[in-house]
Amino acid sequence: MNNIMERLVGQENMFYLFGGISTFTIENIVFNITISTLLGLFIYYVYKKTFSGVTYSQSFNVTIVMISLITAIVMMSIRNNLALSLGMVGALSIVRFRTAIKEPRDIGFLFWAIAVGLAAGTNEFMIAVIGSIMIAGLLFIFNRVIYTDYSYLLVLKGGEIETQKVAVVMKECRIPFKLRMRTTYKNLNEITYEITLKSMNEDGLIKTLKTINGIEEVHVVSYNGEVSG
Repeated sequence: MNNIMERLVGQENMFYLFGGISTFTIENIVFNITISTLLGLFIYYVYKKTFSGVTYSQSFNVTIVMISLITAIVMMSIRNNLALSLGMVGALSIVRFRTAIKEPRDIGFLFWAIAVGLAAGTNEFMIAVIGSIMIAGLLFIFNRVIYTDYSYLLVLKGGEIETQKVAVVMKECRIPFKLRMRTTYKNLNEITYEITLKSMNEDGLIKTLKTINGIEEVHVVSYNGEVSG
């Protein structure tokens, strides 16, 4: 009798291990997907409002919502099912992502979306909501306090550009600047400076620089701080 009970218990444990112990109703599935979608849209909003790079990618932001939703679906599919989870790991190991992520900050948003999907797919809604609110609060604080100065590339084009006069203008306007690149063509010079603007009007700076002899074109380009050289 004891041997029979031990076999039954062993079979039951194997069933729990490989077949899962919980089933989702339609209401559970819809609720989990709704929560993960709402949190994904919340991440979408935070990413858009705190973006400080050069080119905002709408497709990447939409992908963040998709990742949170897909992760939740995957977690509901493999929950408490060892065999299915191992098969999922094997299937995902075949996938190769060739798209390079240019902004290191974007990696954090991807992990945030994955974490939200993991929490929503396992019914840990409080963790997902509280964690998302705290992350969003920190991002808004950093965006408001730390990123008060905006970096630009100042590109000057013309004939004989007097760099000393350019330096005098920068110092008078109290604009930090650094020479990044100087290219000389046959009848054209192109000089690129890295500058930091806080409250200075770009139009006023451009008009002042155009008064310098030799400068024909003035371009002010926003950038993310990554310049080679």
